[in-house]
Amino acid sequence: MMRSFRTLMTSLLALLLLYLGACTTVQVQSALKSPGNLSSGENVVLLSNFGSTRDFDDSDVDNCIGSSMRQANPELGFVPARLFRENLFPYFMPGTTPHTLEDYKNVLNKAEVQQRITSLRVRYLVILTKGGTNTDWHGGIFCGAGYGGGGCLGLSWWDRRSELDFAVWDLQNKSFSGNVQASAAGKGIMPAFGLPIPIYSPATESAVCKELGARLAELLGRQE
Repeated sequence: MMRSFRTLMTSLLALLLLYLGACTTVQVQSALKSPGNLSSGENVVLLSNFGSTRDFDDSDVDNCIGSSMRQANPELGFVPARLFRENLFPYFMPGTTPHTLEDYKNVLNKAEVQQRITSLRVRYLVILTKGGTNTDWHGGIFCGAGYGGGGCLGLSWWDRRSELDFAVWDLQNKSFSGNVQASAAGKGIMPAFGLPIPIYSPATESAVCKELGARLAELLGRQE
């Protein structure tokens, strides 16, 4: 019995060491036309799109990529999402935000919309089109109890993947600039030698936000 237990423990520790070498990897892809340089005083607005994903609201988007964009380029100017929506009412409310290229053209070609955009000095609209995190669990942990006490034994690990996709619109030129997307993947591990204790949990959400924000700041942050 003890020999089998030691063999099992050795195998679990080997797996533990294998997965402790895991890390979070991030991939960023951009399909943007060469964006025009920002003139002094021009701004960016960051929005969510409730028609595409309900996991992120405007504040989530700002916390995700806005903070990393400001850190990467402190010179970038931003118009708060709430101010933009209020000034563009009723066109960019959660239920009336455009979804297709044709919808955007119809809205942006309205004279009153262009006047309001100009008054806010918003050059680029960056709007979330897809976002989420998926987790797949593997392995197993077995727990039991008896007169002498209880405990757990086993090893579980999980693959986590976070994805974000943003569309970029040049509001000054009333044109679609393209998409910027990023994904982050990592493995988490939780051994149980008495109690289940997570050893490594991949921070895929923060990793994808940081890298995507830095890339957007680089692409949109060139100023004249």
